[in-house]
Amino acid sequence: MGLLENKKLENNNIVIMNFTGVYEKQEFYGDLGAVWLDLRDIQGTNCYCDEEAEAAIKERIRPMGPFGIHFLDSGNYHYVSKIWLDKVEGEFELLVFDHHTDMQMPIFGNILSCGGWIQAALDTNTGLKRVYLAGPSCMEAEADGKRVVGINEEELKVPGCISRHMEDSGLPLYISLDKDILNRSCAVTNWDQGETQLEDVLACIKEAASCRRIIGVDVCGEDPEQEGIRASQINQNTNREIICKLMEVCDILCP
Repeated sequence: MGLLENKKLENNNIVIMNFTGVYEKQEFYGDLGAVWLDLRDIQGTNCYCDEEAEAAIKERIRPMGPFGIHFLDSGNYHYVSKIWLDKVEGEFELLVFDHHTDMQMPIFGNILSCGGWIQAALDTNTGLKRVYLAGPSCMEAEADGKRVVGINEEELKVPGCISRHMEDSGLPLYISLDKDILNRSCAVTNWDQGETQLEDVLACIKEAASCRRIIGVDVCGEDPEQEGIRASQINQNTNREIICKLMEVCDILCP
């Protein structure tokens, strides 16, 4: 914990987005000066985000930039990544760690959803030039051709896998991490999970930070429905480790 205790954090660098109350049972952010956003009063946010809810979320984060670390609650709210991406200026690329592709077409019109936010970002954000999607099968992930590069779960165990897949565009990188990519000893989520170890994901983040400027990072994958003492402890320990690694390898806490 020494790294966290000794490093000064600036306001707005860590944002806790409280949609379900799950973070009230965790303490990983308590000494970090995090910004607490209580969003439980916004209707129409669970899995799908209607236009009114999206506008309300955008208004809550309006004073903030895309920099820093954003905790998004459970995977049901992973679509909030797209809202943060809309705040990035200029061209950039996106690295996603997820057990699912999150590229499904919406069932109801063009409504933003946790299962289709990556496709929505590709369709609407002109600054987003490429997505590196780590976790699902490559065949699924490469549905969008050259703009989506798939990295399967097994590859994440191999040192150098991120740099091998990343083209040398030099563009800054935003990272989105859904903890459902992790095995259940590292995270307890409300979705089916992969078998990746946390240490492998953190090694990949370190590798990405060594070759790209990191704009910001968001993290989701809590389990508000099953959040007992054991699950809460596992998830908050993982959240803390993620923050420690990000503080070690990149400057996103001091934009």
